[in-house]
Amino acid sequence: MTTKDPNLEDLRRRARELASAVQSLTTLFEEGAILLSRGDQVARLKALRSAVGKRVERARSGEMAASTGHSLASAADSLFRLGAGLITMTQENRTMQAISQQLLARPTGKEPPFGTVLIRVGPGGVPEDVDVINISSLARESKRDEREVMDGLLGCGNLLFTAKVFSSLIDRLTDGILKGVLSLPLSLKKVSQIQRPPLLLLSPKKEG
Repeated sequence: MTTKDPNLEDLRRRARELASAVQSLTTLFEEGAILLSRGDQVARLKALRSAVGKRVERARSGEMAASTGHSLASAADSLFRLGAGLITMTQENRTMQAISQQLLARPTGKEPPFGTVLIRVGPGGVPEDVDVINISSLARESKRDEREVMDGLLGCGNLLFTAKVFSSLIDRLTDGILKGVLSLPLSLKKVSQIQRPPLLLLSPKKEG
């Protein structure tokens, strides 16, 4: 009959306790690392929202200034045409009715667009491929409709969001990260599944 060595048993017990403590500590470190990673990702999204918001405001301010400048230039042009028209019609001795009709006539040219600023999420997804696009400015520069500009961007595999919808997207991504069901970076496909842009900003369906 073998007698157990109490010292050896005590060592074995301590070894088991130490192994259990190490495992618990390892689990704790892993959980801490996960929480730290989630916190970092949430911070990145908050920084992205802030940066995008500032760029949107700058673009909108620029659009307001451009619109005001255009209105002033149009008013000055109208006054000039008014004066020139009055002189010409007076010299030609036209009737007051003819003068009134010509002065009330407005140019038939299409007014340029102002004020449409959107957020683009490109093929690289969030947060790497996010940008602010001044749709109105691009339309004016290229002499196209805003819809044409948007369709061109959508046709290249981008998503377009209004500032309000993009903010809602960031809220959803933040919630998903904190719950552990999402992780950065997020692909364009995943983004489109989480938050669909407004119908107006969806790419038209391809035929065939």
